[in-house]
Amino acid sequence: MARKSIVIYFLLLSVLFFGCDSAWAKLTIQSKEPVQVELTGFNGLDEFSIFKGEIAADNKRRIETPYRGLALLVFAGGQSYPVILGAGSFTLTIVEPGKPPAFTGSAANDYFYRRLSGSEPARRKDGFADLMLQAKDLLQSSYAIKTVAQLSAGKKKFQEFVGKHYDRLQHSDMVRRLLAQYFMMHEYVDYHIKDAPAADIRVRYQKEVLNGVNSWLRVLSPNLPKDEILNYCVSLYYRRSMVTLAGMIIDNFKEFAYCPGDARDSFGFAGNIKITGPAGGAGKKLADFRGGKTIAFVSDDCPVSMVAAVIKARRLADRKSAEPLIVAPLEKLSGSHLAMAGMVRSGNMFFVDDEKWRKENLPARMKLPFFVTIPAESAGPGH
Repeated sequence: MARKSIVIYFLLLSVLFFGCDSAWAKLTIQSKEPVQVELTGFNGLDEFSIFKGEIAADNKRRIETPYRGLALLVFAGGQSYPVILGAGSFTLTIVEPGKPPAFTGSAANDYFYRRLSGSEPARRKDGFADLMLQAKDLLQSSYAIKTVAQLSAGKKKFQEFVGKHYDRLQHSDMVRRLLAQYFMMHEYVDYHIKDAPAADIRVRYQKEVLNGVNSWLRVLSPNLPKDEILNYCVSLYYRRSMVTLAGMIIDNFKEFAYCPGDARDSFGFAGNIKITGPAGGAGKKLADFRGGKTIAFVSDDCPVSMVAAVIKARRLADRKSAEPLIVAPLEKLSGSHLAMAGMVRSGNMFFVDDEKWRKENLPARMKLPFFVTIPAESAGPGH
């Protein structure tokens, strides 16, 4: 993805700028059986790939990276294991995906895994590993929350911990996990007040979520752009098909509800652009939609754009004319885009499925959300 490439680019630039490759992490991965793995790094709320590929049985892959912090070793089957990357070199040995890896030459990982397994750790402590374990304990402490008072105390602990330790937490998955669990905590609580209408429960829940978004914007904005923070909060509800609540977040924080990129004042469309429905089927062209229609540009990297498109489709469906909404992804059309149609009950959502047109007309990054309304019969001729 574009954001991931940018993160890696700046990480590499920072190392080259200081002219010091001695600080690079040097990791050798060896496996007893053939495996497909990815090593994922983190920068605040973003994640990116450090390495992705196949390791043959009884073979080795040497990886050198400027990334320092906690990475995840992710197998094709979904299993994942934390790996601490620091200055120096060590070897990670994979026995099989279902078992944690073994480490040679890494005191930090040895200490970390001993603590995780409950074994007696080495006498020499590791400050970063201990911080990761504190974050893990904080996550687990939230599972017992049941009351509004407990929720308030738990939320305060989460934000104080992240605010205090962000500089070290940012290069791990813990900022993402703590933020996600912060919002999940709201669903552990009973908001009912005696003799109050049932609708009040939903209103109180929604208010707590919106207040949480506002407070995280305040906590994280010294370190992260507010549009990035808001997009992550929106993604937590969009991924669970909670579009109404995701839309409320957007409506309440419109100033930050966007993704930066090339701004477009207008767009031209040819009538022969290929269009498909969410289930595929017989191919259509833009010119086949004779009435008015709306084009919604979206990106996998921009949850706000996905939510805005679904909400727009719902609103169009409520009109008597039932104008279609046609989604134009900045990336190649995929299942993540097609899944949007399942959040619109009327079936009025279609998708651009024209790689030639996409590559020739769409930028890698574009300021989103962005919609274009095409009046009836105005699609250009085919070419």
